[in-house]
Amino acid sequence: MTTGWPSDVIPGLIRQVRRAVNSGEVSEFYIGRTAHLSQRKSRHGADDFQHIYKTTSVNNSEEVEQALINAFYHHPKCSNLADDSRGGVSEGREHYVYVAIWQ
Repeated sequence: MTTGWPSDVIPGLIRQVRRAVNSGEVSEFYIGRTAHLSQRKSRHGADDFQHIYKTTSVNNSEEVEQALINAFYHHPKCSNLADDSRGGVSEGREHYVYVAIWQ
């Protein structure tokens, strides 16, 4: 899992997501963020759930999520319905950006 300033990690995360979702076995994927990994994983029911970025900053998690959505929103397997980062996440916890993958 990656940590660090968004501007430093976003290019590598885009490459990581591209490798994960361009497999012929992947039928659909979703990019999101959460402070509750186990609850989110259970809610999605995905075949694979990769938490790829961790931070204590809500703003940093939102920036990374938005950059990944921007990079993959028009990908034919992307199931993000909105082209922006949505939903509130509480301050004072660890925040994660993840990719849920269905095969």
